[in-house]
Amino acid sequence: MDAELIEILTKYRLVVGYLGEKEQFGWWQSSFFTRGSQAFLAPLFARTQILAQCNGVTRAAALAHDERIGIGHVYHLFRLPEEIEQDIARSLHAPTLAQAVPPLVAKPEAALDYLRASAAGRPTKAGPIRIANVEALHDRKAWQTAAGAYRFAFEQGILVYPYFSDAL
Repeated sequence: MDAELIEILTKYRLVVGYLGEKEQFGWWQSSFFTRGSQAFLAPLFARTQILAQCNGVTRAAALAHDERIGIGHVYHLFRLPEEIEQDIARSLHAPTLAQAVPPLVAKPEAALDYLRASAAGRPTKAGPIRIANVEALHDRKAWQTAAGAYRFAFEQGILVYPYFSDAL
């Protein structure tokens, strides 16, 4: 997968993960981006704090998504094929990404602004939303549509779970 799309997916994962935490919209019960958690994580993960935060929020968000979408031949922003997961983990070690992410997850409005600027479309319903076939996991427009669904849901106070699957 190309590096630019991996960076986009990583930012989407972090921004949506942050917005879904209990202090923002409460879609899942994690708090990996609060000041208290940062104070706790910094001494333990001095050089990999963003990676630790991403791993924690990914797990919390994946549980919420899996509970509503199901597991098996289904992918979503927080559970992707192994090669994409590895690419995301590697991207979190890049200094440029480590500098770009903190302003995006500092305030809910900054995270929503990022989604407004980079996402497209809006869902027609709440709940699980099939975006496209699994092959579209490599398509930027499909991910913009998924991000648009999250953005709209946060703005409207509804829950959505965009996913990719070959099964209709």
